[in-house]
Amino acid sequence: MVVVESESKRPVSEADTALAKKARVGEETAAPAVDARACFHAGLLDEADLLAHQFATATPFSHCCITPFCDETLLQGVRQEMLERLHFTLKETDIFKYHQSGDLANLDGLPEDEKRQLPSLQKLRDAIYSQEFRDFVSHVTGCGPLSGSRTDMSTNRFKQRDHLLLHDDVIGDRRVSYIIYLPDPAINDGRGWEPRDGGHLELYPRESDESWAPAVNPTRRLPPRWNQIVLFTVLPGQSHHSVEEVAGIDKERLSIQGWFHFPQPGEPGYEVDQMKRLWTSGAMSTLSQIEAKRQRESGCVGEDFVNYPQPISDTMGLSDEDRALLGKYINPDYLSEKIMSQVAEKFADDSHIQLAAFLNSETAAVLGSSLKQVDRLDGMGGIEIPPHGTGERGRWHAFGPPVIRRYMRLDGPAMANAVDGSTQEEIVSDAELHATELLAALRDDLFASGAYARWLSSVTTLALSGRRGMVRRFRSGLDYTLGTPDGAKTTILDTVLSLVNDPDQWADGVVGGYQCYVDGGNEDEASNDGSVYRASEEDGALLTTPAAWNTLSVVMREPGVVKFVKYVSASAPGSRWDVSFEYQVPASDEDEE
Repeated sequence: MVVVESESKRPVSEADTALAKKARVGEETAAPAVDARACFHAGLLDEADLLAHQFATATPFSHCCITPFCDETLLQGVRQEMLERLHFTLKETDIFKYHQSGDLANLDGLPEDEKRQLPSLQKLRDAIYSQEFRDFVSHVTGCGPLSGSRTDMSTNRFKQRDHLLLHDDVIGDRRVSYIIYLPDPAINDGRGWEPRDGGHLELYPRESDESWAPAVNPTRRLPPRWNQIVLFTVLPGQSHHSVEEVAGIDKERLSIQGWFHFPQPGEPGYEVDQMKRLWTSGAMSTLSQIEAKRQRESGCVGEDFVNYPQPISDTMGLSDEDRALLGKYINPDYLSEKIMSQVAEKFADDSHIQLAAFLNSETAAVLGSSLKQVDRLDGMGGIEIPPHGTGERGRWHAFGPPVIRRYMRLDGPAMANAVDGSTQEEIVSDAELHATELLAALRDDLFASGAYARWLSSVTTLALSGRRGMVRRFRSGLDYTLGTPDGAKTTILDTVLSLVNDPDQWADGVVGGYQCYVDGGNEDEASNDGSVYRASEEDGALLTTPAAWNTLSVVMREPGVVKFVKYVSASAPGSRWDVSFEYQVPASDEDEE
C-alpha cells in the first residue's frame, strides 16, 4: 500500500529539498517526458474548437463533458492502481464526507520502489499537466495560460452516504477545475451509473442576474460516467456545484479531482495582478465574500429578533393563564415545580439539556401520524435520492442559499428555484394540511408566546430579551445547514424541538440530521469550503444532539460558537422536522453568569 501524503502535512526531507532544487519555475516537472497525445483518446486534442463552443454555450455556467477522454488501457491501469495501491482516508466535516488519497503532486517525492507501483497514475498526471494538454484546456475554456509547475490532484472514493455539498472551488489561485470519472465499467450489469445510484455532479445557476448567490436548487445533473472528464473554470460567485450523495448500495463513485492554476511567478503568462482582475470582474468568493456579511448581519435564521416589552426573568414565575396555554401542548410533567427545579439544576451544571417526551401525548400522537404520512407520500425513507423540489408546495418553501443552508421552511419566502417539473402546484394532502396547522400553532402559540419564554427563563434561570424562530423540514437526501458564524455578540439560548420518526435509526448519527456545536474560530477567516468547521476537527465538537422524536434541546450558545445540522442522508427513515427558536440573553444577565 502506497501512502501519498498531503502536501500540507508531509514533513520536508532532504530528498524533497533536492527535488525542489531541480525544478525550475516555468519548466515541466522533473518526471521523464511523456507522449501526452498517446495518453488521451485518439483525436481528442484536435477537437478543441468544437469543445470550446460547447463549453461557452453550456448552462448554468460554462463547462464541458468529454467522453471518452483517456486511452482505455491507461485508464484501466489507473483504476487498478487506485484501488489496489493507494491509501484512502475518510474525511468528514459539515460540508462533506468522502474518502481521499493524498496529493498526487507528491508522487515525485516517493521512494523509487513506491513510484514503480504507480506507473499509470504518474503517466496520466504528467500527461494532464503537459504543455500540450494545458494548451488544449486553455483553448477550450478560454482561460488563458495555465501553470506547468504547480500540479494539484487527488483521488476520491465516494461510497454510500458520501457527499460534497455546494461550493465554488475558489481557493488560492485555482483557475480550472477538472474531474475524471472511473466508476466500475461493469456497474449495473454494464448499463453504467444510474440515476438511483446518486453521485451526480450538480450545477447551480445564480439566484438572479442581479445576485451572485446560488439558486436553491441545481438545474443540471451530470452522472459519473466511465472515462469522462468534466472541465469548468473556477469563477467566484458562479461555479457553484455539489456532489450528490451516493445512494446505491455497494456502489462507488471513483474519481480524480484536480485543478489547473494561474501561472506562477517566472512562468509564461504570469501577471502580477492576475488574481485581482479575476476577483474584481463582478464576483467575490461565495461564502466568505458574497453571503457571509448579509447572512451574519441578519442572523442564521434570516430575520431580526422580536424584542419583548421588557426582559423576561426567572423571578416572574408562571401565572394560571400561562399554565393553561402551555398545558395545551407541553407534557404536564414539565409544568410541575419539582420537575422544573430539577431541569434548572441540570441546566445550571451543563448549560444544555434534552427533554424527552416534551409535547403532551395527544399532540405528539397526532403530529407523529401526520408527519409520517407526509414523508411517505413524498417518497422519503428509502435509499434513493428524492428529486429537487420535493415537498415545495402550499406553505412550504425551500430556504437557502445552499452555500450555507437548504431546508424547507414553513411560511418562508419563495426563493429563486428553477426546477424542471416543479411540484409547487401539487395538491396538498389532508395529512400535510393537518401537520402544517399544528406545527404553525407550536411556532406561533407556544414558542413565540410570553408564557413559553417565562417557562424557559424559569428552567434556565436566564433572562430573555427577544426571540426569533421557524419551523423547518430537512428532507432526506437534500437538506442541511453549514457551520456559519452569525455575528452574534451576546449569548443565545437555542431551543429546538426535534421530530423524527424511528428515532433509534437516527441515534448514532450515521444518517446525519444531528445538530452540532463547534468553535467557529476567527469569523474573518471563514472560507467557502467548510474550513470554519474543518479547523476545529482536531478539537472535536463541543456538543452534538442527535435527531430524536418529540425531544426539546435547550443549549446556551456563547458568541463565537457556530452550529449546524448535518446533511440528512437519503438512507434516513424520513425527514428531520423541527421547531427551532433562538432567544437573546441580555448582556447584563451574561455578566451575572
